[in-house]
Amino acid sequence: MSVMVSSRAAFGRIALVSAVYAVAYLVAAALDLGTTAMALQRTGASEGNVFATGAAGYDAMRAWVTTLVAGFVIEGFLLIAALNAGKVAQNWLQRPVRSFGKFYVNPFARSVVDRSPLHTLAFVFAFPLLRVLAAGNNLMIWAGMTPPFGWLIGVLTHATTPAIAFWAVMGPAFYLLAFAMAPLAARAIVWLRRGADAPRAGVATA
Repeated sequence: MSVMVSSRAAFGRIALVSAVYAVAYLVAAALDLGTTAMALQRTGASEGNVFATGAAGYDAMRAWVTTLVAGFVIEGFLLIAALNAGKVAQNWLQRPVRSFGKFYVNPFARSVVDRSPLHTLAFVFAFPLLRVLAAGNNLMIWAGMTPPFGWLIGVLTHATTPAIAFWAVMGPAFYLLAFAMAPLAARAIVWLRRGADAPRAGVATA
């Protein structure tokens, strides 16, 4: 059953979600980038994020520009997912994690619109958490401990390239966080659809 999310109240909820997410995104980014500067004070520490480095190493301005550009793109995906919340099938709202079991490439294809907005929101919600985990990794470096992300990226960099190593570590972590955020994304979609002629759905965690 497809449910239109088009009322004034629905748009108000979408605006609220977008605003709250923007704040969460910026706070998480500030934590990540702030702790990066702290970690780099340690002798031998280096930045593993290839999108925040230049020829001279870590570039704080580049890191923030990349963060802001990515933020606008992610907000765009959030809006697209929210506007299509009414198209998510009821069975996937009840089993949000299992909805990832059917692989697809194009999230905008009509054949997957019954679950792609749910997945998009899950990835959107996961991104600030990934930045928080990165901040924790940075704090471990600053404290003289061995950080899991940094260690893995360093090991893989010796065997491949910095870019491949970065994505080989952070990519799977991002996916795992998206799976963890799927139930929250399902609840957000149910909330966004409230007031429309949508059946009320209980949301399971599997």
